[in-house]
Formats: sequence, C-alpha cells, structure tokens
Amino acid sequence: MAVVPDFVGKQALDAWLSGHDAGFLLQGPDPDSPYPLLNGVVVAQLPAPGTRLPRWSVVIVWVAGGGDPAGDREPRRPLPDHLEDQGEPGHRV
Repeated sequence: MAVVPDFVGKQALDAWLSGHDAGFLLQGPDPDSPYPLLNGVVVAQLPAPGTRLPRWSVVIVWVAGGGDPAGDREPRRPLPDHLEDQGEPGHRV
C-alpha cells in the first residue's frame, strides 16, 4: 500500500513524474483524450491526498491552463501584406 501525495498546484508533468515515483499512475478524467497529461496545473484530484491505495493504482487529476498542446503559433494579426498591395510596378503575382 502507498499513500497518495497531494498533486494539486503542481505542473501536470511534475505531478505525473512524482506520482510515478510514489507508485501511482496519473490520468486525466478522459483516459481516451488525444492530449497527454503534460500541460497546465493540477486543480483537483481523486482520490484525496493521504488516501492509502495499492501501488500502481490510478489517480485521476484535473488540469487547467494547459492551452493548446501543439505549442506556439505564429501570430495571425496583423495579416501579411499582399505583393500587389506593396505598389511594385510591373510585378504580378
């Protein structure tokens, strides 16, 4: 048996790693989600910290603030200028 740590407030990846070190498997509320549990901060967990469970039991965590898991995107505004708007005489696109 192992005692469930408190994961709330930790970065999701840090929570996952420390959960693994303590002998637990962390997963989100939707185990079939296409997004890995790596981004954001843990805001809730089930079961509660201090609960005794068999090693390698699943602890469900809810994560917020993960944003887009695909990473940074190029800015969409302002839109790039079109070549014909640049006033280049004789230049056709």
